[in-house]
Amino acid sequence: MVHKITRYSVLLFMLVPLLTWTVARGADRVALARWNTEDSAIIILENVLGRENDPGSGAEGDWETERVQIRITYRNGPFEGTTEDIEILQLADSRLELVPGREYLFLVDTFDDGTHQYSISDRYRIPAVAGFITLACAALAVLAGKAGVKALCGLFLSLFLLLGWFVPKLAEGYTPVPFAILAIAGVSILTIVFVVPKRVLWPIPFIGAVGGAIAASITGWTMVGLWQLTGLENDSAVLLFSVAPHLELRGLLLAAVMVGAIGAVLDVAVSVTSSMAELYSYDPSIPLRRLWRAGINVGSDVLGSMINTLILAYLGSSLPFVVLISMEGPDVIALLNDPHIAQEILRSVAGTVGLLLTIPVTAGAGVWWIARSYIPEEKTSDEELAD
Repeated sequence: MVHKITRYSVLLFMLVPLLTWTVARGADRVALARWNTEDSAIIILENVLGRENDPGSGAEGDWETERVQIRITYRNGPFEGTTEDIEILQLADSRLELVPGREYLFLVDTFDDGTHQYSISDRYRIPAVAGFITLACAALAVLAGKAGVKALCGLFLSLFLLLGWFVPKLAEGYTPVPFAILAIAGVSILTIVFVVPKRVLWPIPFIGAVGGAIAASITGWTMVGLWQLTGLENDSAVLLFSVAPHLELRGLLLAAVMVGAIGAVLDVAVSVTSSMAELYSYDPSIPLRRLWRAGINVGSDVLGSMINTLILAYLGSSLPFVVLISMEGPDVIALLNDPHIAQEILRSVAGTVGLLLTIPVTAGAGVWWIARSYIPEEKTSDEELAD
């Protein structure tokens, strides 16, 4: 048996890197084939030949630029496979380091007089991104087994629902909050189906998760109205409004709060459901009041870590802004009135209220559903002897 396990482990250890490399190469081929080469290309930077400051830059507050002579090899487009020495223009303090041997995105700007200006906009990282995602997914599937595969299926289907249906609906101008509730219901169903093994228990975490999400939306809506937030408190929202002024940005803010909290809300709902089901399976004669109290106690224990997860996630997403505030010398009164800070407080408070109400909603649904429909599995002879 030990020999078989060792061979199986070695085989999996060999297959994961092979799968990662295969997916990375496939993503690279797809990107090269579908890339719009009209004014851009993917290139290999062979060497950096020299640098010099642009004499016409840096005056009257303009950005200081420099001209860099490089040797590149085209990976796609009409010049695919050819090597050329060319001069590009970039910011003198550009954070994009040019490393020979790496691949970059090469841009060509054509002016009205027919002249061209060349630049490198970013690192070409599509194969690496696809490879690392595959590596993480394969490692999860290998280490967690069937449960890991189910979790990945639920995750990918949830992302497909959000990116393939929910986001396009918002882009078309539909009211965000009702569609956010529908999207959360769909994500909850997909996650529960793949994560909760006992089908008879599926309605309990679903009711709890949707109830918590609705509570978060009501709390967020109240705070937005009282605080008079516009949804234009960050640069991406301002850019979106300049492109699509017909969108309801307040609703988008609330939808973002609800979608951001659904992971933690589902975690709490599933944990409460599993604990209550286990208690009822062990002792079907347990009083319903005691079953309710057990669900509340388990939810309260999980709540502390989930609140930390939620709030620290919001803090991490806005960490550069927090550091900027710290450098300027924070004024507590001014911070509390700042719209950017108010938006993050809104996310945290609404998500926390959603988590808080998820616990009693799930516990109540569990007491009602388990007592009504759940028949515990019969104990095996070994378990009966152990009792």
